[in-house]
Amino acid sequence: MAKKKPRTLDVGPGGEVKLPPDALEAIGWEPGEQVRLQIDTRGKRIVLERHVEDAWADALKQRPEKGFEDILSEQAQREEDAKDVFERRLKERKPGEGRRPEDDPDRWR
Repeated sequence: MAKKKPRTLDVGPGGEVKLPPDALEAIGWEPGEQVRLQIDTRGKRIVLERHVEDAWADALKQRPEKGFEDILSEQAQREEDAKDVFERRLKERKPGEGRRPEDDPDRWR
């Protein structure tokens, strides 16, 4: 999994920090869940962990699973995005630069 660029979050007037939806999805948190907060004073950082009262009940809870079609459509979307980035970067090249062998999309298949 590729790392995303760090983002800066604002602290609200009551001290609350709102996590972006993609961060909540990546961690698997849902609104209303409890989190455990650990503070590292030497490293000046905090660690948030999901807090579960009853681990057995949580394990038995039904989680929505992605269907095969959903996974295929996500994969197709990622391929389209990669192709778009590739084409855009080719167009952004300086006029004097030649085409390198690694610029051929068939080389990577």
